[in-house]
Amino acid sequence: MKKILFSLCLCFSFIFNSLLSQTNIKFEDKSLKVDANVIMQIKEVYKQAKNNSEVLMTVMSKKEKKNLSQNDQIKYSRIRINKIAHFLEDSLKVSAVNMAVQIKPFAKKKPSSKSSDEPLVGVTWTQANYKPIAAIVGEYSLAVFKISHFAASGKINDSINGVIKRKINCNRANYIYGNYSYIKIPANSFDCSCSEIILELKEFFTPSELLLSGLTTTSGGKTLVTGGMIHIMAYCNGNKVELKKDKKIEIIFTTITQSFGVFFGKEKNNIIDWKKAKDINTELIPFEEDDELEGGNGQKRLKILVDNFGWINCDVFLNDEPKTELLVDLQMPSEKTYIRLIFHDIKSVLPGYFSDKDKSLVLFRNIPDNRKASLFVYEIVNDSQIKWTVLDINTGKDKEISNLNLKTTKYSEFKKVADQIW
Repeated sequence: MKKILFSLCLCFSFIFNSLLSQTNIKFEDKSLKVDANVIMQIKEVYKQAKNNSEVLMTVMSKKEKKNLSQNDQIKYSRIRINKIAHFLEDSLKVSAVNMAVQIKPFAKKKPSSKSSDEPLVGVTWTQANYKPIAAIVGEYSLAVFKISHFAASGKINDSINGVIKRKINCNRANYIYGNYSYIKIPANSFDCSCSEIILELKEFFTPSELLLSGLTTTSGGKTLVTGGMIHIMAYCNGNKVELKKDKKIEIIFTTITQSFGVFFGKEKNNIIDWKKAKDINTELIPFEEDDELEGGNGQKRLKILVDNFGWINCDVFLNDEPKTELLVDLQMPSEKTYIRLIFHDIKSVLPGYFSDKDKSLVLFRNIPDNRKASLFVYEIVNDSQIKWTVLDINTGKDKEISNLNLKTTKYSEFKKVADQIW
């Protein structure tokens, strides 16, 4: 597991601006071990913390501050905080986005009018920022944000755009053609007794297809830029079947013209969480085999080889950049409400998260700063109608949104507006 410190943020407060309560986690003198006593303290502190509040955990005793050198204080506080963060994530299931590192600089002998002993604030902990951050001399502590109603708005509705179904013969090679992809399945690829297999293909490439399906582009809370995603399944007599261990299917994405990583998805907390696949063969190939020989433009298409079905997404991680937050007040919440942020210059769709028990406040956290985006708020009414509104914003400048007025139209109007974004 990578050190959790590199995925945390250095900041002073979250969107709620709640006053941090502070507590000291007591370690044995000069110990780095998270023993039973330390674990008990961490659990009790987190248990006693109120919902939608922060608690600041410090880890150095008065004796250690007095007797240890500054270098040792840095080392002990940093390693202890890192271990506490791992415990919170692994054992108490606290998301990394709900933890933040603080560094309180050591007092200077000759304080300047420009200096401050306040914690460093507003700096994202990235590789690019690591060198200047590491140069700060101070004591590390951990701010933990506790929230119990942090479920994503909306739900997955992957069949709303339609499903491509094909009967395939298990003993022959088969080709399945979609609108944005086609799939080649070698002969004798399935380990089952059926002579015929039902294959289902669902595609999600346009903004409206992603929005209506409730799909988003995040991996462990990090923003992804997508080239497109599919969901593919095979059934034998209504039961799911998998590929044989030595078989792979070939997928060609006809609208993806640059290299992307391959991510597999699993549903988690009302969204699909994408995880980058390892050892997946990807290749850019001519659109047709004779394209270059016949004087075509040589434009390439992405081909991948995979050995399993399910959610497949072609993505890259968005480069590290400043992050911001957005709070949306729905005022009249509904269990059916979707809240999504879609960016204009990158193919990314981010989910909003309910941040209160009544599900009236929706929070977007750790979103790219200073980018043009469209905020979509919508509810599926029936098979032909949707209730919705859209608001163009600039992230970072627009911090809070309220007074939203939804209108009811046919899907076609919603799709027309959404698909103009990219």
